Amino acid sequence: MDPRRYVVGIDVGSYSIGFAAVELDDQDQPTELLSIVSHLHDSGLDPDQQKTATTRLASSGVARRTRRRYRRIKKRIRRLETFLNDQGWKTLPNEYYEDPYFPWKARIELAKQRVADPARQGELLSVAIRHIAHHRGWRNPYQRVQSLYSPQGTSDAFKEIKAGIEKAKNVKLPDDATVAQLIAVADFGEDRIRGGGKNKDKKKEPEQVKSALISARLQQCDHALEINKIFEVQGLDDALRKKVIDLVFEAESPKGAQVGRVGKDPLQPNKYRALKASDAFQRYRIAALLGNLRIRENNESKPLNPNQFKVLFDYLVSLPAKTEPEWILVAEQLDIDRGQLQGTATITDDGERAGARPPVHDTNRIIEGSKAKELAKWWKAAPQEHRDAMLKALSNADNIDLDSPEGAVVQAFFVSVSEEEHEKLDSLHLPFGRAAYSEDTLRRLTKRMVSEGVDLYTARRQEFGIPEDWAPPAQPVGEPVGNPAVDRVLKEVARWLDAAADEWGAPQSVVIEHVRDGFSSESVAREIDRENNKRAKRNNELFKELNDKLGTTGKRSRADLWRYQSVQRQNSQCAYCGSPITFQNCEMDHIVPQKGEGSTNTRDNLVAVCHRCNLSKSNAVFSVWAKQCNIPGVSLKEAIDRTRHWNHDPGQSSKDAKKFTQKVIERLRRTTQDEPLDARSIESVAWMANELRSRIAFRFQDTDTKVNVYRGAITAQARMAAGISDNLRFVDGTGKSRFDRRHHAVDAAVVSLLTPYVAQTLALRSNMKRESELKRTPPQWKEFTGSDAAHRAAWARWQPRMHKLGQLLQDALTNDRIPVKTNLRLRIGNGRAHEDSIGALATLKVSSAIPVEVIDRAASEALWCALTREPDFDWKDGLPANPERSIRVNGTHFGPDDEVEFFPVAAGAIKVRGGYAEISRFHHARIYRIDGGKKPAFAMLRVYSHDAAKFRNEDVFTAELTQQTISMRQAEPKLRKALREGTATYLGWIVTDDELHINPHPFNSGQVGNFQQEIGPTTRWRVDGFYSNSRFRLRPLQLSAEGLKDKNGVLKYHADVAKVVDSRGWITAVNVLWGAGDVVVVRRDALGRVRLRSAAHLPITWKA
Repeated sequence: MDPRRYVVGIDVGSYSIGFAAVELDDQDQPTELLSIVSHLHDSGLDPDQQKTATTRLASSGVARRTRRRYRRIKKRIRRLETFLNDQGWKTLPNEYYEDPYFPWKARIELAKQRVADPARQGELLSVAIRHIAHHRGWRNPYQRVQSLYSPQGTSDAFKEIKAGIEKAKNVKLPDDATVAQLIAVADFGEDRIRGGGKNKDKKKEPEQVKSALISARLQQCDHALEINKIFEVQGLDDALRKKVIDLVFEAESPKGAQVGRVGKDPLQPNKYRALKASDAFQRYRIAALLGNLRIRENNESKPLNPNQFKVLFDYLVSLPAKTEPEWILVAEQLDIDRGQLQGTATITDDGERAGARPPVHDTNRIIEGSKAKELAKWWKAAPQEHRDAMLKALSNADNIDLDSPEGAVVQAFFVSVSEEEHEKLDSLHLPFGRAAYSEDTLRRLTKRMVSEGVDLYTARRQEFGIPEDWAPPAQPVGEPVGNPAVDRVLKEVARWLDAAADEWGAPQSVVIEHVRDGFSSESVAREIDRENNKRAKRNNELFKELNDKLGTTGKRSRADLWRYQSVQRQNSQCAYCGSPITFQNCEMDHIVPQKGEGSTNTRDNLVAVCHRCNLSKSNAVFSVWAKQCNIPGVSLKEAIDRTRHWNHDPGQSSKDAKKFTQKVIERLRRTTQDEPLDARSIESVAWMANELRSRIAFRFQDTDTKVNVYRGAITAQARMAAGISDNLRFVDGTGKSRFDRRHHAVDAAVVSLLTPYVAQTLALRSNMKRESELKRTPPQWKEFTGSDAAHRAAWARWQPRMHKLGQLLQDALTNDRIPVKTNLRLRIGNGRAHEDSIGALATLKVSSAIPVEVIDRAASEALWCALTREPDFDWKDGLPANPERSIRVNGTHFGPDDEVEFFPVAAGAIKVRGGYAEISRFHHARIYRIDGGKKPAFAMLRVYSHDAAKFRNEDVFTAELTQQTISMRQAEPKLRKALREGTATYLGWIVTDDELHINPHPFNSGQVGNFQQEIGPTTRWRVDGFYSNSRFRLRPLQLSAEGLKDKNGVLKYHADVAKVVDSRGWITAVNVLWGAGDVVVVRRDALGRVRLRSAAHLPITWKA
């Protein structure tokens, strides 16, 4: 280790993370960029489902559950067949019987009359029972198999099917008919028995589509009734009947599979952490956050007294689901003004924060307000122990003892509700995750806090006698949370911090900045983006409307838009006195001013007013000023009455408009000023951002490393205030760049030097700038450098530090010392194994003439080997026609007239379920040099994941690929020949996302030439796929498609630049690229340094 004095900045985006470690001297001046990296990641998305933003976790979960389901079905059927064989019943595969409807006929015969021949009876029973086991229907998962011994009548679906068949066939079926006896009236071969709604029906005319006789989902009780009747008619033993029912309908629930992974309570290590949905945690959360509240009276803040604590606790726990929780309602319970209530945004040491809304009992509110009305009704009447059991039953992470009194009640409820109600229960989303403590600890802490009116810190010390400096342990930085996008960030942050700490020791500080969706899934980020685009479109329409009405042109500011919207919303009336106003003469005023510098610049606190009211009110709270004002029309009642006649904003729903108006009314009623902007006001409120902060702080708890998390706007303000935006030159010039991916690393370096005082000053400057724009006053915010001497001194120290940092950054940009990197995915499994569509195989007779390109499409490796080892095979022409030819494939002999199977497509494919599926997923590509000609040639062997899977337990990059593998058969002919003749030399391997360092000068023509002419010589490229067996696709590593267009969607560069960066990419031949020389495959470590060797056998840099 080489201990250094340094600070760390981390910039978190949706698909990228910027890292910076900046060394400081004794005067805190930056001296060196120890590490500065832009790291790209895939946000956890499945490469095959990018359009739908489906994550790898979700798609692999579907595949895993499907595999598990089929595996369990096979095991269940195997156990059933073993049992049937043990009974001496003839058990043959269904393929043995020529009649495809034989299982139905066997079921009909067994339920109709007794079969006298024991051998035939056993065979029919074996066929019928296995047929039922394969199509056994649905059963309430909380209903035991034993309930099927004596089912209470048929299901509603059965009755619906029976009525439909009677109507369609014009017959009357007996009341005790079985499922098979319903089907007995069908015309086998003509009627469709089951399987309606198939894809092939979509291509047919409606009158050509056959309706299925089994038109609804049968339940297991219907099939159990049939088994009961069969055994009754056949006169079989009752114990045997029950055993058959057990085997046919056995089920295994996945619920509670995670119980063994639950963590322990740090205060009571013998107990497990509680569900966040539990009543114990919901009450604890309310109590813990109430402990942070303070009431401000006479310039002094006091905590809640025990009586106030109890009143608020009872109020929030029992708040009805239809009542929206608001802090103003909490203040009303205490008979104080909302402005007197402080501490609403304070975060507890276990990561809980109330924020904009007071804490409530989320579990109660979700269940009582859910669409599952039966559950809501049951929940209201159930005692707490029954509710706790219900929560465990609804959770996939906890087991419930159905034999306990509480479990029996819960089971009885589930059995009583309909299938539709079960679907509603499945869509119920309760609070997710685990609390830091067990239910017992949570109850004890809650009781202590509520009864004595103390905060969590005090309650924990009093209840458990822990030291003053004790804090609940945090998870490791890289511990997954289950959100793929967040997990990508956590893993890379942990890896980079660990590498930095191992190299230079613990940092002095870690500052994290994140965009709004940096800790969200991609689907949520896209939803946010869609809403932003809708809002931007509406705003553009309003800008046009504004210019048209005023007869003006040119660009308008957001402040103009807010002013125009306020006038339109208020019916062109002053919000305070009701006198007429216009866009030109109105003034914007804050209903409730803020103490100190800055203002609360939210829409619900800003109204358009006349000059007289604004001048008279000045910096007073509206409700206080209105009592003393003599201007006609000015009163709290009249102001509130006017809001009830306001217009809706364009694109605003009635519900949102009502909420907005209510917030304005709450502001009008306020009697105290807003609290000044402090350090907490600029911190991120995102749960995951604060979780990451606590994890990093715990990681460096022994070194006094300070950790802060800020929202993304702070970085932009810091860049502008320090002059970096105007001086740093990226690929596309100065200013904020989204085209140059290195801006993520630059942003990380900028935030690394932020201190709480500087961040607070930046936030105030931004606030004052916004206020100046709204009020159309001179921009005095530019001279503001702090609210007091301490803040101004911090600002004065920060400015020269940023100037020096700007020089270091520009030097790193100019000399290409800011790497852009991504992790290489070397795991065998990467997305789906093959395409979804299954096609029919082609066939040829063994005696036919078979060209070599057709032989390479042999449906199995063994067939390829058999054909290529024939004496008359030629590598150029393949096999001629030969009426005497016979081959052996995997021990099976094929004569001249026998047919063998081939893939009908030239693309790589594998045999699947009697057909074929194309494969397009490559694990890696091997680069070869071919000697023997005038100059060396270069070629590429793409290794399919299908072939790589065979070498899962060895070095997949050096494993020998035989000639019959699909990878080798799809290779370039010259490479295959060179490998057979021994003239090919294996140079190294590359994978998708590998970094290539290329000499750009030989490539000065065509599409890539036009690209370099506009952008400049580009040396760093990223492998973006293997286009064909001789070419691959490259993209400029440092450039992003995000910056190709301006704000209006107009392309800013040559069309070839857009093609190379965003669409087609640079498609180049391996022989051309490596033939030009100077190609280096660059591999980097976590800190962005080039890796030339590795004792851990990690990928290293190589050159041909």
